[in-house]
Amino acid sequence: MRSPSSYRARDALDLLQRDHEQVRKLLREFDRLRQAGAVGQEGKADIVDRLCDLLSLCAQIEEELFYPVVRPVLHSSALAPTLLCDHARLRRLIARLDELEPADPGYDEAVADIGDCVLPSMEHAQTVLFVGARSAGLDMAALHERIVRHRRAQQQQDLTRIGLPTPKSTPVYGAWPPACHLSEM
Repeated sequence: MRSPSSYRARDALDLLQRDHEQVRKLLREFDRLRQAGAVGQEGKADIVDRLCDLLSLCAQIEEELFYPVVRPVLHSSALAPTLLCDHARLRRLIARLDELEPADPGYDEAVADIGDCVLPSMEHAQTVLFVGARSAGLDMAALHERIVRHRRAQQQQDLTRIGLPTPKSTPVYGAWPPACHLSEM
């Protein structure tokens, strides 16, 4: 069995499922540091930054690329309107968390609220949307390529935003953050 860091997504659903696993992993890491108390304050902010970046990108990809592809072939009940509401709620929670510091009283609760928001949505996506999309015979390989291009563009935009030179070819191996950073997660 391959390790998660050597795993390569074969199609869009594999890629999205891997993102969901990364979100779960970051939430578990945060919880471990939260339980450590003051000792984990420094690492909590780093984990939350990565979590919020990943969730923001995932929501954008789902709304702009994934949902438009699956909406025409799935029943309206499968693509529940609550998923988009969850994304709106997620953005509000991320904005609230952005105003807090790890030592603030509501910080841990805000991260828990994010987990409460996204975990049921991810479960619904994997058990209903992903199954429906796969059985509908949609071209998930082509969607995978669109997502990878979107991520590559986002990575280059992020590097430009923080003032780093953008390489001519930014490696994207189907993971966000880039695969070279997976060992840090």
